[in-house]
Amino acid sequence: MAAGGDVATGWRATAARGVLALVGAASVAGYALDLHARFGSDLSVLSAYVGLFGVLFAGYLVATLAVLGWAPHDRGTVVLVLGFALAFRVAALTGPVVTSSDVFRYLWDGRVQVRGGMSPYRHPPSAPELAGLRDAAIHPAINRPDKPTVYPPGAQALFALAAVVAPDSLVGWRLLLLAGDAATAVLLLAVLRRAGVPPGSVVVWAWAPLAVFETAQAGHVDGAVPPLVLLALRWRQERRLARAGAALGAAVLIKLYPAVLLVAWWRRGDRRLPLACAAVAAAGYLAYAWPVGRHVLGFLPEYLGPAEDFNVGLRHFLTEAIGLHGAGARALAMVALGGALLVALLVIAARREETPSGVLRAGAAAAAAYLVLAPTPMHPWYAVWILPFVAARPSAAWLWFTGAVSLSYLAYVVKPAPFPLWLRIVQYVPLWALLLRAVHGRRAATAVAPAGAACAGLPRG
Repeated sequence: MAAGGDVATGWRATAARGVLALVGAASVAGYALDLHARFGSDLSVLSAYVGLFGVLFAGYLVATLAVLGWAPHDRGTVVLVLGFALAFRVAALTGPVVTSSDVFRYLWDGRVQVRGGMSPYRHPPSAPELAGLRDAAIHPAINRPDKPTVYPPGAQALFALAAVVAPDSLVGWRLLLLAGDAATAVLLLAVLRRAGVPPGSVVVWAWAPLAVFETAQAGHVDGAVPPLVLLALRWRQERRLARAGAALGAAVLIKLYPAVLLVAWWRRGDRRLPLACAAVAAAGYLAYAWPVGRHVLGFLPEYLGPAEDFNVGLRHFLTEAIGLHGAGARALAMVALGGALLVALLVIAARREETPSGVLRAGAAAAAAYLVLAPTPMHPWYAVWILPFVAARPSAAWLWFTGAVSLSYLAYVVKPAPFPLWLRIVQYVPLWALLLRAVHGRRAATAVAPAGAACAGLPRG
């Protein structure tokens, strides 16, 4: 019997590796495509990108099912997963940016700090004070050139680091994010091991087209968030609360949204986690606020205004979709959803089990609650940080959304510009339906468990 089991296991592992080899080789070719050279105009490129993303996402699902279904514990399969994950990112390193010009602001902000010796929060790129720093490659590609930067101090520190190590280099910045992805892989494998999750689950993050395109290709700084979040998670699981808070504070300095984890992971009576997080975040902001004062917030207050609304989910259906319009309705919906998010986080914290798996579940639930309830814009790269949690806590709902969210790029193709309702429906309605189904399933399982336990002691026959 044991020999037969070994043969079956070996066959499954071989089959999984074969699927990975076929899908992986095809995916490398897809990530290496130069869509600008093939399709020319930006609108055609975006349409082609969405199509390419869909094909790669289908292959990703096939590979994920093969690994998790046939060889989740096989070491050789995990090595193959990580090897192809690296190949995907390397294939995307040298091509032109397809979906977003944000990376050119990163390079510009780094240049302003290192070459100009000035704060990126003081002047917008169009200011005459920065005329001597302009060039023909980076400056013309910056979006919102009349606005100061929106990125927090931790992100600015990374931009400055890139400007020192590889000045004005798109490839250099992408390599910095690639190093972050390598750290994410190592930390995620450690988290999976501690939670008793098969190591093959790393494929959920490593092969996700969203992670590859939005970090290795588009170069979004959001790719630097997962390693810090995973480091905070690992230390929080080990109850090293000050270290966890410091790592979480560093993540918040890059992008603000990991702050939701502070509520979900806080232990009543503990001061170390919140104080360490606040101390690191405050130190980062004070360092950059010293020369500019309140202007350290940059474009952020305007970014939260109605002009920047993009791919908004639940708030849209609470206002425009049911006939409520105007600034008052928008503000009311934002306050209501913000309050709902806070309540959800407090419930998550109250129900959290103080075990490694409990801390992991709380983190995953907090990230999910943020993405569902956040009343702010939802660009595709904002969802990258949930992928490591999905690897550890498989979810059909979030697998769907991390694929469907890239459909939002089609909003730039539609003329005239209003965001199409069908794009919101395709992204969000299946997400909510699958989440509700998962919640109902867990409640049903919880209800059945006590009955099963009660019946276990009854006589049989």
